[in-house]
Amino acid sequence: MKLIITSLALLTCLVAAHPANAHATASGPSTAQTAAISNDFSFVRYRADHEVNADATSVSTENVEILLKTKAAIDQFSQVYQSYSEKMETLEVLSAYTLTADGQRHDVEPERIYTQASHSSAAAPIYADHKVRVIVFPNLAPGNRLAYQVRRTRKIPHFPGYFSLWNTFSLFNQYENAEVTLTAPADMPMNVFSRDVQGSNTATLSDGRAHWRWQYQRAQPLAVQNRAAPVWTFSPTIMASTYGDWTQLAKAYQLKAKPAAEVTPAIRVLAEEITQGVTERRAQAAALHHWVAQNIRYVAVYLGNGGLEPHSAQSVLDHRYGDCKDHVVLLEALLAAKGIASSPVLIGAGGGPILSSIPLVERFNHVMTYLPEFDLYVDSTSPWARFGQLPADDLGAPVLHTHDARLAYTPHRDFVRNRSSVTVDLVFDPSGNLHGQTRLELSESDEIYQRAQFSQLNAQNRTAVEESFMAASGMDGHGRIEMKGDPFDLNLPFSSTYAFQANDFIDFSMVGGIVVPTPPGSWSIRSLASSAAAPANATPFSCDVGQREETYHVEFPAHIPIIAIPANQHFRNAAGEYRAQWTRKGQRVSVHHRIQLNAMRGNCKLCQPEDYPEIRALFQQAHRGFRGQIVHGKLSGLQ
Repeated sequence: MKLIITSLALLTCLVAAHPANAHATASGPSTAQTAAISNDFSFVRYRADHEVNADATSVSTENVEILLKTKAAIDQFSQVYQSYSEKMETLEVLSAYTLTADGQRHDVEPERIYTQASHSSAAAPIYADHKVRVIVFPNLAPGNRLAYQVRRTRKIPHFPGYFSLWNTFSLFNQYENAEVTLTAPADMPMNVFSRDVQGSNTATLSDGRAHWRWQYQRAQPLAVQNRAAPVWTFSPTIMASTYGDWTQLAKAYQLKAKPAAEVTPAIRVLAEEITQGVTERRAQAAALHHWVAQNIRYVAVYLGNGGLEPHSAQSVLDHRYGDCKDHVVLLEALLAAKGIASSPVLIGAGGGPILSSIPLVERFNHVMTYLPEFDLYVDSTSPWARFGQLPADDLGAPVLHTHDARLAYTPHRDFVRNRSSVTVDLVFDPSGNLHGQTRLELSESDEIYQRAQFSQLNAQNRTAVEESFMAASGMDGHGRIEMKGDPFDLNLPFSSTYAFQANDFIDFSMVGGIVVPTPPGSWSIRSLASSAAAPANATPFSCDVGQREETYHVEFPAHIPIIAIPANQHFRNAAGEYRAQWTRKGQRVSVHHRIQLNAMRGNCKLCQPEDYPEIRALFQQAHRGFRGQIVHGKLSGLQ
């Protein structure tokens, strides 16, 4: 599990989505799996027919009929979006209508089917080929159905000779009748994998064509789980690819990406300007990376959602914006100008450690840079990461190095990269008011995230954010954020403290007990229990290495007797270890909580349902540890 500091809703609304976090789900899902995890609707009919030509162009037709059961489903499906690349394919809406419960059909009017630019296209003209087709359905009510048929004609394959198919039927959804067909030339190499569907991976041959057909039904969707890995890793799935190994995919990407990284005179001049006075090679690489991250605006056109060919490095430099592929190609050119080798790497950011069973470019949703001289991965789409730091979603992810066509993993979360701590000082005055301070020591990924948050802090929103910190902790009072460092200065570490006051927090006129409060401005170990609240878990889930420590120092007024403090606690199992150590020195009581999480099956594997009781037991024990009370007051006041 990722141990990260909770983002407060107000501050999060002020911060643009972190680019790397935008890649959190692996690409590849079709309509059958991208619908929300819910029993608010069911797929009455889902059919996808894929016809592949000898040159790997293709025509795919999708028929969908959905029964809407609740208002939530109506809100979700009132508009259906289909994205496509205008350069590489055409998308036609062949039909779209609503069926009322009494059998009346209401066709979607032509003007209610329209095309709009994607967000990235609107932000940057060079991405104008990325479009979204929108279908707005009329007469929606619980018990009604909506239906549509779309045809997608792929005019240009992602790579020469490359065709791919990926259909996953989420166990969390209901399917009354689902069917997928695939036809291709009989002599076309087609690698096929399927799991938990009816049908064969072996083709039937007729008229020089190979044919595959799969069917699937699920009457009762699986209940939503507290913890679940990406849906495709455990749900019924169909995959097909004309590429037989990952090497083909790497070489195909490099075929387009390498020429784009040409070192032009302007790029060479810029590289010299950026590194002027810097002689150490790693420092030069850091300066170039920092320049790209800070000066090239990120425009999100995700890998697998349109063309996979980066723009030329010079074009990216001229426009000063680009997607992840463009960031990488410009950084590669700048590094090459200084004689520093680098390689684009395709990464499945945020999608867990598992690769698809056959080579699919859709398994990768992001591109970043690898520097072999320093054995270092860097992500220049993250403007808040210091050189060598990686956002949380980039850690422990499978990558494909395109220069030398090899598979690897980014650094896994460990007790160095994924360790964070908080120290909370709590001082009570005789009236029971509380003066405190929360001090943070951030993990690498937490530091990146907090830089992004606090870069948006200003005079207009600061007070509201500080008030939200108090509200989130349940305290009545006020506080002040103090930054430790400059969020824009990536040469030095960054963190923060939060000084606060809470009024009438405790009543010292009677004997009572106090638990250490949730620290304002920070996340607490005690909240882990909510992620394992269910008694069982039916799906695989991620279980990463991590460590979190919380230290509380509670200072009582001199005249208040401290009657008792809790006993120390220690719990260990396969999922990890939890400790709570209590000490007292005069009127000061301190407690140190520490939880350490293990990757129960290793860094490159998911935990399984049978592992869930271990992590549930660990989290419950930690939650109980925070119930311990410091008992205070004069016993003579008791009846």
